[in-house]
Amino acid sequence: MKKFILFFFITQACFSTEYFSELRVDYSLQNYEENYWYYKGIIGLRHVDEDFYTEFSLIGEEGADPAVDLYRGYLEYYTGDLTLSAGRQTISWGHGYIFNLSDVFNKIDIEDPKSDKRGLDSIRFKYSLSDMSRLELIGFKTDEKDENFAGRYTFLIDNFEIMMNYFHIAELSPLTEKIEKNEKFVLEAKGDLIVGVWGQLSYDKYETDDFHTLVAGVDYNFDLYQKNIYTALEGFYNKEGGGVYLTYNLRINESFEFYQGCLVIDDGGYLNTTLNYIYNDYVNFEFAYNYYHNFEKYGYLTEDNKKLTGEIVFRTRMFF
Repeated sequence: MKKFILFFFITQACFSTEYFSELRVDYSLQNYEENYWYYKGIIGLRHVDEDFYTEFSLIGEEGADPAVDLYRGYLEYYTGDLTLSAGRQTISWGHGYIFNLSDVFNKIDIEDPKSDKRGLDSIRFKYSLSDMSRLELIGFKTDEKDENFAGRYTFLIDNFEIMMNYFHIAELSPLTEKIEKNEKFVLEAKGDLIVGVWGQLSYDKYETDDFHTLVAGVDYNFDLYQKNIYTALEGFYNKEGGGVYLTYNLRINESFEFYQGCLVIDDGGYLNTTLNYIYNDYVNFEFAYNYYHNFEKYGYLTEDNKKLTGEIVFRTRMFF
């Protein structure tokens, strides 16, 4: 079956003229003494038609098993108000950065919360009930469980988008730090009140316990001395504790961007400072400094689970 799906995507994509690739190379000095190299390459192609879309891409990265794997490979079909998609596709629900209760599909990367996400083996159903409402159903597979389910009903009220989400999943419980079945309900809203605002209220019913979590956030984009600045603040609270995340992005000119992100959660903290040099449309360079304070037990928030106190990173990205 997998060979047939792979053959289908390749034959479909061969008619496409849109190809893409990305190369990322990192050199980091971890804990100020350990040299570490990281490589990642993505190559793929897309085909867009009047009533369907296909994408097929492969990823190769340092330290991964297997070294080369399917990154995305899926078919999306449109007919009237209905959209159906199946395969390894990227799914991301919810608004926010670190504390996004609706995004159970992806791992959190605190160094780059808005980074591109790997595809997820899933079947997706989206139906527009009207111009103001939509229903979405997803069956998906994770490392913890082959059969997970998510459902979402979305509707609009004035300048606000309201989402009612339900999840039947297996995931790591923050209370027991073990994989447990979870019935999760999330009510969320986002909109504009001079500044952008969003909020989420969730109820998690694990096998051993249940609890509520509240998330709230704001963001604002403005000009200062003819420089564009974007800033965002979000926080969460439940019976286990709380946390706050603050980030801002300063566009200095066409070539340079500067941004920082600061996370404080219980007795742990993280600070990221990055200078990005955009050489052209295809190449950019990053210099970053990451500082971790008492962060060992929050390893699930990092892309890798190394026990870091400080890290200096030189990163090159190339797009073709």
